[in-house]
Amino acid sequence: MVRGLLWLGLLAVLLIAILGPYLALHREARTLDAATRKALGGTYVTLPSGVTHYELSGPADGPTVVLIHGGTIPFYAWDAQVPALHDAGFRVLRYDHFGRGHSDRPQVDYDRALYQKQLQDLLAALDIEGRVNLVGVSFGGAIAATFAEAHPERVAKLVLIAPVVDYAEGKALFGLAQVPLLSDWYARVSSVRATVARANGFFEESGADPNYAQRFEEQTRFEGYEQALLSMSRTNALTSYRDTYAALGDQPTLLLWGSDDAEIPREHMELLRETIGNVSLVQIEGAGHGVTIQRKETVNRHLTDFLSDQEQ
Repeated sequence: MVRGLLWLGLLAVLLIAILGPYLALHREARTLDAATRKALGGTYVTLPSGVTHYELSGPADGPTVVLIHGGTIPFYAWDAQVPALHDAGFRVLRYDHFGRGHSDRPQVDYDRALYQKQLQDLLAALDIEGRVNLVGVSFGGAIAATFAEAHPERVAKLVLIAPVVDYAEGKALFGLAQVPLLSDWYARVSSVRATVARANGFFEESGADPNYAQRFEEQTRFEGYEQALLSMSRTNALTSYRDTYAALGDQPTLLLWGSDDAEIPREHMELLRETIGNVSLVQIEGAGHGVTIQRKETVNRHLTDFLSDQEQ
């Protein structure tokens, strides 16, 4: 009898230790609906998979440049590039991925197909026809390459800034993401908080606008963020893109990378230089993964020169 009560007590303590943090750290107290978006401001379009937050700006008759943000920081990651592109005569489209920023968090698999289809549907919804220039940073580079592989007739030029090649390589936590219940608990208790801390460190290191941290925190409070983040780790979204880059052939491509980037290894950039048939690699000394902010003038110069060069 005493032993049985002891075991019950230990079980109760264990359940409290497991469920307590899980319940206490629930952060998604807000819902992204029409009223919320009206208060937030911005422009939105309803696509087959959900509402997408976007901005289309610049000369209406200019060539279109699509800016694709990375896996965590929404479209304001491009604030330092948009004015320079406008000044160079480009029409600029940037948007929040599903699961990020002020776009919907649909209950679907966050895999390569979802991100590619979101971009394809967005271009169609905005009546953007013909060839566009794609600029992707980090995971956005992988999305841009995936779209260019699938729709080469739609892509004029491709700019990859510290692009993801195989983010899951050698990371045991991606194996944990496949374990039901445990991965949900870990995402709530650790992963989301670690993502916020990582973003804050990125902002501080890059010298980003102080309000970026607040805006990043805000997006994690909307219902569905946690599951979107977890789903992305469970799918093919962050596995190897080596075959995708190899399939780009002679697609005119500019590859930018900061020499101090701790997220994307040098060997991956060398691999892309050898793999993509028509690529120029520019290494920006002293810059980290936040190269678009840290060295915005340098990035903007290379970006506008490459996209404006008619001989490419």
